[in-house]
Amino acid sequence: MDQLSLLNTFVRVAERGSFSAVARDFNTSQPVISRQVATLEDQLGVRLIQRTTRRLSLTEDGQIYLEHARAVVEAMDAAQASVGIARRTPTGQVRVGVPTSVGMYLAARLPEFFARYPEMSLDLKMRDGAFDLVEEGLDLVISIAEATQTSVITRTIGSAASVLVASPAYLAARGTPQSPQDLLAHECIVYTRPGIDRNWRFIGKGGDETVSVQGRFHVDSSEAVRRAARAGLGIAMLPRLTTIDDVDAGRLVTVLDAFCPVKVKIYAVLPSRRYIPARTRAIMDFLIAEFETTPFLQSTAQLAGVANAPIFD
Repeated sequence: MDQLSLLNTFVRVAERGSFSAVARDFNTSQPVISRQVATLEDQLGVRLIQRTTRRLSLTEDGQIYLEHARAVVEAMDAAQASVGIARRTPTGQVRVGVPTSVGMYLAARLPEFFARYPEMSLDLKMRDGAFDLVEEGLDLVISIAEATQTSVITRTIGSAASVLVASPAYLAARGTPQSPQDLLAHECIVYTRPGIDRNWRFIGKGGDETVSVQGRFHVDSSEAVRRAARAGLGIAMLPRLTTIDDVDAGRLVTVLDAFCPVKVKIYAVLPSRRYIPARTRAIMDFLIAEFETTPFLQSTAQLAGVANAPIFD
């Protein structure tokens, strides 16, 4: 095997933290990937990767060598892209971490994605908490919190609006708030996710307004918040994506439609490299297009019959 291929394999193993994951990416077997790394180590006369039964980790020599190996691989990728070689149909597996609300929506759109990219596969990780792109061996993370790691790059790909909802039973018993300050007299369900806390921020005709809501239930799962709101526990602020079906069915009712919760930015978090692989670019571009063009991704004001911008812009 040529030296560049060995370097590419080593870089991929270092980023993914798994021989088997890289084997799936390259459509080969785990022993083949392991032998390629061992061959590179033999050529260099040093151990690059420490192998244990539970995980892989770079040795000190491996960390130093990775910087140079990655630069070589990136330079070759960039050279290929410049003459169109890398613009062929994307292939291989992409590991993506997304918030639960985005993942639920994306899952329903995958038939179109796979029809467009028949040689790709997707390993989707969904949760409302933070992802560690490097530690978890992910190719891409979609997040509402900007990454603080120096080993990754963050790109803003859009922004998302939230919506305030409550069950008809709760509103019948406690009344409907008419202004953000009225929330202080209500039981609020606090969704504790990165970038979001109990300080709910609104934009109205009078300017920006922040309300520190109170509630007895704090949870880091959008699904748990949605179910609690449906059960009549209180008023919740949720991503619009998670409430569409319940609002349409009458299980939840939007409140404070004249006041828009401040939008949160949506970020794409990628490994720190100049060249983005075609397969990663494919899923990222697909998501961006969906955020921009899907008709039912609408704001609360639109539900009330008032024209407004899409949720994702």
